Amino acid sequence: LRDASARRGGEYSVPHSLEGHTKMTYTPLHVRMPEHSVINLKNTSYSITAEFTVTDAPASGVLACQGGNMAGWSLYLDESGKPVFLYNCFGHDLTFVKGKDALTAGDHKLVVTYMHDGGFGAGGEATLSLDGVDLDSARLSRTVPVIFSMSGETFDVGRDTGAPVGPYPHDYAFTGKIKGITLERLEEPDEKVKAQERKGRFEAGLSSQ
Repeated sequence: LRDASARRGGEYSVPHSLEGHTKMTYTPLHVRMPEHSVINLKNTSYSITAEFTVTDAPASGVLACQGGNMAGWSLYLDESGKPVFLYNCFGHDLTFVKGKDALTAGDHKLVVTYMHDGGFGAGGEATLSLDGVDLDSARLSRTVPVIFSMSGETFDVGRDTGAPVGPYPHDYAFTGKIKGITLERLEEPDEKVKAQERKGRFEAGLSSQ
């Protein structure tokens, strides 16, 4: 008998439904999605693309997020309507990449591009752009290498259903209309890093039994 909730590694690891996929688009129907069920953005360069409409300016709320207050990331508009990308590293290192101006009414494309230095849990450079124009960049000194949360935090589009990743209220539903959120891995980790990831996931799974 197999315990489907248990992590398995080595030669007998269970195939993953996302294996071979590097890009996927999500909608506001995708909430409370377990961490392992979405494109994995750890230990690699990646992009997060939000396509949405501001129906009444200023808009506010979460476009997409993953994790919770102890680790994760969130892409949102603050209460004044300004775009923000937050990377929360273990609840201690909070890196904000922000726009200076509130978004106007209409259609927009907000993109986070993160270029990883390479290595397990290493840092990199995050850039936030709006409609093709770079707004801000910031350096992440380190990143979460394996799992954002062991306590049920999830991936959400259009709201933050768990413990808030950032300094905003619980839920913080987006007040505009989201067309899609696209997560894309821009490269693959080397074999050494992949082995470290497998080991970390396996050990995390054992600790949760």
